[in-house]
Amino acid sequence: MSYSTSDDEEPRVIRWAEMTWTDYVRIGAGLLFFLLGIAGLVLPILQGVLFLIVSAILLAPYSRWVQKQLARLEKRFPSIFQRARGIARRWRGNRSADE
Repeated sequence: MSYSTSDDEEPRVIRWAEMTWTDYVRIGAGLLFFLLGIAGLVLPILQGVLFLIVSAILLAPYSRWVQKQLARLEKRFPSIFQRARGIARRWRGNRSADE
């Protein structure tokens, strides 16, 4: 999934009526990681920023604001996003070969 959008294109958002049970699980996990991230910003034991990043990735398809922030970060750090896409492509390729 690409998060980049042009300035005139509106980010795609999944509507509530189109959601399946996996979408609800993903939103629940995203909210859990968000809460852990907030707690991690205060507590020295947890890695708050890491949990917030995972939360942003999980919730991106459901939030225009998160999609816009990821697109902004992609323009600023394109090499990181290229590596992440390569890892995701390999992961999807290995997973589809097992099925």
